[in-house]
Amino acid sequence: MDISRLVRSSIGRRNGKPERFEPSFSGDDRERSKYDKLIARAARSWNPEFPGRKELPRKYAKICWETMILARSKQASPEDLLPDVCRMKGVDESEVHEALEALGRRIEETNITFDSRRNAQSTIISRTKRLLERLR
Repeated sequence: MDISRLVRSSIGRRNGKPERFEPSFSGDDRERSKYDKLIARAARSWNPEFPGRKELPRKYAKICWETMILARSKQASPEDLLPDVCRMKGVDESEVHEALEALGRRIEETNITFDSRRNAQSTIISRTKRLLERLR
């Protein structure tokens, strides 16, 4: 299955100007699998709208981007189409899964760190308020 024509056709024209097709990454989170969410995040990794993100090597981000484009055009789950895209690009699917798992761990660690910082900040604020009340 050749998806190159789908990728090339993702650039259209409107009013004589090139128009770039952006695959939709939205949807009901409850319906999307863990890998679907990671594939969508990885696809945006090198997107100029998210500068500085670059969470994955460009090779894997590009595969995920093409997977999202194909999934949208076929109205299918990105997780189901990832093996086909990997096969067409000549990349071992396990490499992409490992990269996505690493991305998932990094996101989880970041969320845990953020939550712990937020909890520490709220603790410091409440203790400071109590101290100020005592000093009055």
